[in-house]
Amino acid sequence: MCTAVLMLALVAAIDPVRIGIVALLISRPRPILNLFVFWLAGIAAGIAAALLLLLVLRDLMLSIGRVLGSAVSSSVVAPIQVAIGAMAVLIAARLLARERSPARVTGGQPSIMVLEPDTRTGSRRRSIRRKLEGESLVLAFVAGVGWATPPVEYLTAIIAILASRAAAAAQVSAALMFTFVAFTVAEIPLASYLVMPAKTLTVVLRLHDWISARRQAILAVVVGAVGVLLVVAGMRNL
Repeated sequence: MCTAVLMLALVAAIDPVRIGIVALLISRPRPILNLFVFWLAGIAAGIAAALLLLLVLRDLMLSIGRVLGSAVSSSVVAPIQVAIGAMAVLIAARLLARERSPARVTGGQPSIMVLEPDTRTGSRRRSIRRKLEGESLVLAFVAGVGWATPPVEYLTAIIAILASRAAAAAQVSAALMFTFVAFTVAEIPLASYLVMPAKTLTVVLRLHDWISARRQAILAVVVGAVGVLLVVAGMRNL
């Protein structure tokens, strides 16, 4: 049980989406505080989910495990994975194209970025941008809670834990191990900050500047990586 849960937690730790979230948080003001809130919210949510699923909703999770086992073997899942993955790759390619090709002004003038007002979506985009660039910690908290239990890895780990028929305390401990290992990408810089605060802050701030200048490209890479993983998984099951 522990080996399977540990392997799933390591897969979750290097998940491109999780790494992309950490990169986004580092690019915001007060990066260390954002990482801490992200980690704390994720750990708290992971503990709550483990207690709920393993102690309160145990029978329901066992039923879900049986249903998912039969669904995974269905011939419909693989084509859907390939289609969604291909769509994600196309979206990533479009994001990269926009990053490399800013709009041009006609008439022989130098190339500049043209920002046209959009009365329908302009205010919404400005609001999202303010949230991303502001100092509020709400985004870090929501990201931690939302990604504390990655759907595939966490659900698989919970089903493996329940199938082990170990004692309740051992099962909860295994679920908590998953949560702590999955947040390694945030724990490493936080631990480094406790030991070497000045050096860690310097490195994080440099990373902040580098990521801020390449935010859209990083998003494209994350989306593209997820798409490739889905295509590969779908092709294996065809």
